[in-house]
Amino acid sequence: MFDRLRAVLRRATPQERSGRSSRGREPQPNLASGLAAIAGLSSLAFAQPIYDLLRRTPEFFAIRDLSMGDLLALIALLALGPPLVFSAPAIVARILRPPWTRAALAATVGPLAGIIALQALNGLAGPLALSVAVSAGTGALWAYLRFEVARTFALVLSVATVLVPVLLVLDGDVRKSAARQDAMVEIGADTGARAPIIVVIFDEWSLTSILDEDGAIDRERLPNLAALADRATWYPNATAPADATELSIPAILSGSQPVRGRLPTVTEHPTNLFTLLAASHDLHVVEPITSLCPPRLNLLDSGRPPTGERLSLLVSDLSLVWLALTAPSPWRDRLPPVTHAWSGFGRSRASEQGSPLTDEPLARAAFHLGRTDRAQTFRQFVGEIEPSPERPGLYLLHSLLPHAPWEYLPSGKRYEGPWGDVHGLEREFWTEESPWPALHHRKRYLLQVEFVDHLIGDLIARLESTGIFEQSVVVITADHGVAFQPGRSRRFLVPSDLDGGQPLDLASVPLVIKEPFQRSPRVDVTPISLQQLVPRILEVAGSTADSALSAQRTPEQPEFLGQSGGRVRIDDRAAWRRSRLARQAELLGKSNDPMAIGVRPELHGRSVAALPIQTSGSEIEIKDSWSWDHVDTDQPAVPALVQGVFKGRNAPNDSEIAVALNGIIATTVQPHVDPDGSMRFTALLPEAGLVAGLNHVDVFLTSDNDGVALERVRRVRYPVYTATRNRRGHVVALVRRPRSAQDDPPAPIAVGRPDPGGLFGHLDGSSQPGPTLKGWAVDRADPNGIEHVVVYVAGRQIWAGPADLNRPDVASHVGATHQKSGFRFRLPPAVPGGQRPGGRESLTDIVHREGVVAYAISRRPAATRLSFSYLPVERGRRGMETIPVTDGRRLAVQPPGGGFDGSIDLLTEEGENSIIEGWAADIERSERPRQIVIYKDGKFLVNLGVNRNRPDVAARFNDDRLLRTGFRGRVPGVSDPLTFSRRFRVFAVMLSGVAVELPTNLPLPEAGASPVKAERDQGE
Repeated sequence: MFDRLRAVLRRATPQERSGRSSRGREPQPNLASGLAAIAGLSSLAFAQPIYDLLRRTPEFFAIRDLSMGDLLALIALLALGPPLVFSAPAIVARILRPPWTRAALAATVGPLAGIIALQALNGLAGPLALSVAVSAGTGALWAYLRFEVARTFALVLSVATVLVPVLLVLDGDVRKSAARQDAMVEIGADTGARAPIIVVIFDEWSLTSILDEDGAIDRERLPNLAALADRATWYPNATAPADATELSIPAILSGSQPVRGRLPTVTEHPTNLFTLLAASHDLHVVEPITSLCPPRLNLLDSGRPPTGERLSLLVSDLSLVWLALTAPSPWRDRLPPVTHAWSGFGRSRASEQGSPLTDEPLARAAFHLGRTDRAQTFRQFVGEIEPSPERPGLYLLHSLLPHAPWEYLPSGKRYEGPWGDVHGLEREFWTEESPWPALHHRKRYLLQVEFVDHLIGDLIARLESTGIFEQSVVVITADHGVAFQPGRSRRFLVPSDLDGGQPLDLASVPLVIKEPFQRSPRVDVTPISLQQLVPRILEVAGSTADSALSAQRTPEQPEFLGQSGGRVRIDDRAAWRRSRLARQAELLGKSNDPMAIGVRPELHGRSVAALPIQTSGSEIEIKDSWSWDHVDTDQPAVPALVQGVFKGRNAPNDSEIAVALNGIIATTVQPHVDPDGSMRFTALLPEAGLVAGLNHVDVFLTSDNDGVALERVRRVRYPVYTATRNRRGHVVALVRRPRSAQDDPPAPIAVGRPDPGGLFGHLDGSSQPGPTLKGWAVDRADPNGIEHVVVYVAGRQIWAGPADLNRPDVASHVGATHQKSGFRFRLPPAVPGGQRPGGRESLTDIVHREGVVAYAISRRPAATRLSFSYLPVERGRRGMETIPVTDGRRLAVQPPGGGFDGSIDLLTEEGENSIIEGWAADIERSERPRQIVIYKDGKFLVNLGVNRNRPDVAARFNDDRLLRTGFRGRVPGVSDPLTFSRRFRVFAVMLSGVAVELPTNLPLPEAGASPVKAERDQGE
């Protein structure tokens, strides 16, 4: 059989048919069979893990609104992409050196076999798994070279290229999930309901988070929800159907029992709130995780993204999933986060039937949580609510709040808090070693719950402003809760922990229903499952149908289903409620504020100066410590999260840490050990403690020897310098500001001109466009006397450090004593208060447009600004030109137009030089250029200032702000306009980051005529 298969795939050369070449060498290895083997191994290494995952979780397609065409495109990409890449060496070898073909094939087979082995061993420790995989790959390489049976076996594996995708396509659940959700959906008869209906289902919202110590809705922390309950019915014993969104939301909206394995789509739940009300209501639905509303009926459905965008996102996300499936478990934390979804994305069906949850849950909803602004989504939904004179509206939002990531303060301001900082949580279980990680994240969760209340206030205000609040049904609830108990799962049901209360933490959720024209509050303590929500909505909305749903009968006692297996009946909650509320009241303290949560809450709010302070032997590096240098409290993001790592061997083990903000102890935390073995801490600062401008963040260890004392931890830090300007806007001094409230007072340092005989330096840019820049600085009066180089972007300090790198090129010109004069810095990801990457402007983009401003500060003390250079013009693939500048700018070259204009008006001969005159301006912004830059033969020659009066320009554009847009300067070596137009290029460097090339269409002078003037037509 193997010989027949090889005969089909093999194309023998004449020498192979004769058995030997004329020179008696071995026959050339067959390329076709080798490429087939590579395709099979590639399919097993790359495609099979992803296909297997998709087969076990077919709802992936429905959730992302992917079609069968998208699935086939993915199959084609995986079937062709990796094999083509891995086949390239063998193809090149066959063309250039045929005897090397087999070695090239083996060199590819080995790594592919190693990847397959790594996937099989990814539960082992990283180094062990990698060493075994390398050994397996090396053995496969050697066997492929030496043994015909190994090559035949590899060839047999080529069957996987076809078999693996066929199994995926033929899977019934996959085909059903990839089918369009509008197909064969029947709209129910008119139920008679006529009231407008507004439903908001929040995600991961526990009942206890809204309650005060007495079990009522906390009016102090959640005033808007309490105000709504004053005109509605509150159900304090409401129970969610399941612990996973894809189970709970369908059960809530269809009234049916949640069933593991059933897709969260309209085809699987054809009778639901949307199909029942489609005959009488206009549907306005936002459901990011499920697909229960037929898209053709949803007035908020924007249509599917373009095919290219869908596939790009699909490949990007599945690449991360593949890395998570391949990398050894200890190394997965270093990957971009793919954790903390609603369920175990990679679990097998066996685990769904009740086996323990052991696999890392992968991000089914990472797109929605990582790529969207959840608050903005809520506000956009609220903005869509309008009164309708014809048909009432059904407005439903599944909001992904207060679900992690916990990144919102009660005011709505965001702070940086990505998935990866959820320390103490492994495979969705809180650590038992310390209660602090669960407490810290509970604090952040409760603050985000308060922001949810802020959004509810926005919703109610919108309903009242549109005049539809009174006649509407308003429903506020959640799909499931969340648990913060050490040693327990954060969000997966553990049926055996019913006495510990973990199932009740997940199952008990808020439920408030306002009926049309209801004005007095009611409290219904009857246990109710959210599977009864749709019949209740229809009833209060005026439905006259006897039986709107053909669903299973809801059990008398609410039941709660676990995605990983298990079902519990929710009975008496009194003991659980008393225990949880007493503990919550203890944590929130007299202030009833989540910011009070800490390991030493009695220290919060105390002045550091009022406590004895010692010096600790520990040293700590604060992540992104520049974030507190220039805080803008008016921006939507503030640096409220402090993360630090202890350096050296004196890291504390179980010490308690106090973090002070501007001299006041803001919070107290415990350190934790990171997976890489480092000792770290994470703390959340109160927004009210941040001030505009410079903020001081200090870290202390606490001790109780003869009363509370603080041990100040040394910080790995750079100083802060604030620029002082004169009336003309020129920087005349740098004021050294303290980074700590304990540092010395400010000290000004005068800024002078660069002095080649004293203090000077230069920015060298980078070897490639990127976030790293370098340069050098020297003080001839003091070898190695540069104390700091300070770098600013958009007026904000983003780096400061010493000039202590070897620069032999500088030493060869300045002197051997200045060998260590270089510096290099990497741009941080963003400027505090600036815009974030991901559809908005990043710091790198700002640098490419505006460049950096750097100063060298010597120990004398003295300071000077570092110079920069314009590099030769670069031409891109499509002919686009760019001027790179060593201060980080990347200036796109363009002709006048698009709001830019200018010209060269006069060229006058002056000895061996010439005088050039002209003007340039950004007409739309009424701005003059930063500089006029002149290149000769493709290289920078000279630059000119722009500050001369041009009343003709101001009059032409009727804008007095364009008066001083003229320039005049000396250009070496120009003799006539012809030479100038051929060899010289003139660019106006605009503040917006472009270089406008000014036209050089000067007329040729007549014999003996000088100067030469080019008059431009006023209508040009």
